[in-house]
Amino acid sequence: MAISRREFLQKSSLYTGAALLHQSIHKGHVIQVRPALDLSKLTPYVDELPIPATAQSTGSRPSPTKPSLKIPYYRVPLKSFETRVHRDMNPTHMWGFGGTFPGPTFDVSSGQEILVEWANELPHEHFLPIDHTLHGAEPDKPQVRAVSHLHGAKVPPNSDGYPEHWIVPGKSSLYHYPNQQDAALLWYHDHAMGINRLNIFAGLLGSYILRDETEEALYLPSGKYEIPLIICDRMFDKDCQLSYPVSDKEGSPWIPEFFGDANLVNGKLLPFLGVEPRK
Repeated sequence: MAISRREFLQKSSLYTGAALLHQSIHKGHVIQVRPALDLSKLTPYVDELPIPATAQSTGSRPSPTKPSLKIPYYRVPLKSFETRVHRDMNPTHMWGFGGTFPGPTFDVSSGQEILVEWANELPHEHFLPIDHTLHGAEPDKPQVRAVSHLHGAKVPPNSDGYPEHWIVPGKSSLYHYPNQQDAALLWYHDHAMGINRLNIFAGLLGSYILRDETEEALYLPSGKYEIPLIICDRMFDKDCQLSYPVSDKEGSPWIPEFFGDANLVNGKLLPFLGVEPRK
């Protein structure tokens, strides 16, 4: 029987996930998952592809290295919110930079310094399973902690977002990004020791575009023709809430790995286009 490329990709991801789950069980890592959402019952091609908003500076402040130089200042809150990842799903509780998933996209030029204040405005209790036996997530640590890391950036040590430099709700950190590097597509995400996998799964991530003259001289697609895509996998329960599998070991819910059956692009469930493409 003939099968389209789209059907092949969709079924391959399901089979791969099933195989990995089977493998984990036979390695002794039994995992438990809440009753799952039946993705096959969702109507395809009803949601348009969203484009993350561009981060906007709210003023300027002196550069940490050149006090006479004023540089753009951004304030990005980490917030709890609800969003629909598909038209036919109930709102999903998530966390996000700027209260969105993904967070706002930074679009800056090479050599343009910026300051970003990352403000933790999250609740004091986590909604995903914390394993307190893991290093950095001991019972004496606050449940909700976060620290922002700009992945792939050349930054001063105190702005790198070390895993131990987390802040709790009600606190903020001011980071300096010199942007002294070539054009690149980077991403920022939570980096808190012991729980960063949970915080990222909850939605704490976003894009950071760094541009330079060399790249601009290539006349690559720009404007409406340049579409950032953030692809990730998640799992949802029957109530359309994020579901993070846990082990059957009492007091130690951590599992080594898993792959979600729901693929998201820019925060929307695939397939997402409002018009079905020609076959």
